[in-house]
Amino acid sequence: MSKQVNTFCRICEPACPMIATVDAHDEIVTLEPNKNHPTKGVACHKGLSYIDMHRDPDRMNYPLRRKNHKSESVGDFERVSWDESIQECADKLNAIIEEHGPNAVAIYSGNPGVFNSRGLVYAGVLREILGTQISFSANTQDMSNRMTVAAAVYGSMSVMTPDLANTQYLLCMGSNPRVSKWTVVSTANDSGRTMENIKKRGGKIRFVNPRITESSTPETGDTLLIKPGADVYFLAAVLHEIQQIDGLDHKVIEQWGTGANEALKFVSQYPAERVSHIVGIDVDDIKQVAAEFVAADGAGIYLSVGVNQGRQGTLAAWLADVIVFLTGNLGRKGGMLKPPGAMPMMPPAKLARIKVQTSLGELQYAGAGPIPLPAVALPELIKNGDIKAVINLNGNALLSVSGESKWREAIAELDLLVSIDIQRNSMAEVSDYVFPATDFLERADINFIALGAQTDPHIQYTDEVIQPKYERKHDYRIMLDLIKAMGRFPSDDPDGWGIINKILGARGLSIEQLKNSPHQMHYLEKEPFDQLYQSVLQHPDKKVHCYPEILEEFGLLQRCEEIFQELEKEPEGTLKMISMRTAYMHNTWYANVKKLRRGAQSVNPLHICSVDADRLCLTEGERVRVFNQFGSIETPIKIDDSLRPGAVAMAHGYGKGRPGQRAAESNPGANANQLAPNTMETVEPLSNMSWIGAYPVEVEKLIEVETV
Repeated sequence: MSKQVNTFCRICEPACPMIATVDAHDEIVTLEPNKNHPTKGVACHKGLSYIDMHRDPDRMNYPLRRKNHKSESVGDFERVSWDESIQECADKLNAIIEEHGPNAVAIYSGNPGVFNSRGLVYAGVLREILGTQISFSANTQDMSNRMTVAAAVYGSMSVMTPDLANTQYLLCMGSNPRVSKWTVVSTANDSGRTMENIKKRGGKIRFVNPRITESSTPETGDTLLIKPGADVYFLAAVLHEIQQIDGLDHKVIEQWGTGANEALKFVSQYPAERVSHIVGIDVDDIKQVAAEFVAADGAGIYLSVGVNQGRQGTLAAWLADVIVFLTGNLGRKGGMLKPPGAMPMMPPAKLARIKVQTSLGELQYAGAGPIPLPAVALPELIKNGDIKAVINLNGNALLSVSGESKWREAIAELDLLVSIDIQRNSMAEVSDYVFPATDFLERADINFIALGAQTDPHIQYTDEVIQPKYERKHDYRIMLDLIKAMGRFPSDDPDGWGIINKILGARGLSIEQLKNSPHQMHYLEKEPFDQLYQSVLQHPDKKVHCYPEILEEFGLLQRCEEIFQELEKEPEGTLKMISMRTAYMHNTWYANVKKLRRGAQSVNPLHICSVDADRLCLTEGERVRVFNQFGSIETPIKIDDSLRPGAVAMAHGYGKGRPGQRAAESNPGANANQLAPNTMETVEPLSNMSWIGAYPVEVEKLIEVETV
């Protein structure tokens, strides 16, 4: 007899409610939206397609041990028992640490891990017990700039969220919410109605992107087509113009701010008249945005990955926060806010210059919570002998970080590479040991990563939909077993909820209480808007730091002008690559889902507008070589006039090298990240963000050679 089980999606922040139908054999038959859930969220087809990942015939089921060398692209694996494989890894890690020290072991954490509450917590425990300072993650590919700026400006990890339910003006930059939802914002997915409602109530959305995305429609708002990578100068010009029209809230600044004059002096270098050519937006349009922002009864700025991945994502995030504060829109209805999270108060997050001695010199990173070292450094540290072992937690760095060829060469020299994952992806393929983890349908969970970012704040619990099949284990259990086998003997946590229960205890809650609550959820009381400053400001002076000194210390402000002068000299017709979100891929997760890899989705074309295509004599479907100093790929052309001239785009997550995923390998597409800058010189200081968007490329037609 079948039964229905309520659960929620864990591939992105909204945590959309779902209903799984489970048959008498404990197999999931269907996965559908839960339309009766209190949040009214509607699961999208990406989340619903997770059932195909769960049932993937190429899923990892047993621990595997590699028999051939990692230099061979196809792994020759043998099945091995949990006890034997865990102990072998533990012995090798102990030997490496004893000979080379704990920093010879690095941890790389991929995106799926942040949607696994117990796995996320125990990844931190693993790092702490190993004693390593060498930690990398997907954060430096997508959003470490946002966390860095929050710590610098507010003294806490308070990444602000737009008040989407009330805003009258939203500047939406580098984002495509209709396809990829909101990032660092958790709001119920409603197929775009949140955006449409802003316009219906008389508000306005201004999209700022190099491409007119699926989110920009007559029902939502128009797009200002900005040149790729010029966001920081656009924001500087907007703030300068706001000052010129006396749009500052002097009362708020006097009470809560410090460094406002210095910030305004900085942006005075970039008036609209100077930056217009660089950003590709008319002077009048820049000034209109400033006027609209000031006039709105509640305005916010939402930045996402398209901005974060440029060369100056940290400064762009800083200016966005400063604009919101200086105009009185921080902690204002319709402006920007910090929703309540797992703890009643935001703990302090000091940006300390933490230094790690390596063969590359002193690697520095901001000690603000989970901000890791720059991922592009990892291959060089392996090649130089600093790193002897890597523990890979749900990561696929070969395809998601720039410099794939450098990664492959370096990994071959590792003494040990261990991967914990549900799939035998590119990273697992070159590992020494691969441990099969449970997927989100096989584990109990809470919406941990969404807490503090929700427009409708609540803590949601879900039981596992079905029991884990084969020999799959929960990530937290694998990490605990590994630590115990190394003789580190942490206090055991049989169900993995121990640390999370301590966190929830700050609100008088526990996992057991959530289990027994209606809909297994607990709503968090929203704070009054005017209480925001008291709850998030954790600098000793309890002020918003509009001009954090650390920006000067790390040279970001001087670098900004140097890049501006570089852009002024850029040749006409320069093409720059941006990442294009697609409804058929989610990072590298969905590469092996057959129904999402058919027809046009079986390749990863280069999108280019007709103006640039005509200039280069290129036609639809024609194969081209896309290249720069960092790499070269071949792919077909897709004429796409949603792009502005000078911008070309490819989707993320494609590429070869995963024979353990047959659907993905049969239609691999091209990995655009092979072209992304991959040296330490190209890393953004302070935040360690990779320059993985808006970088120059060249395109040339492939000439077919006739064979006799």
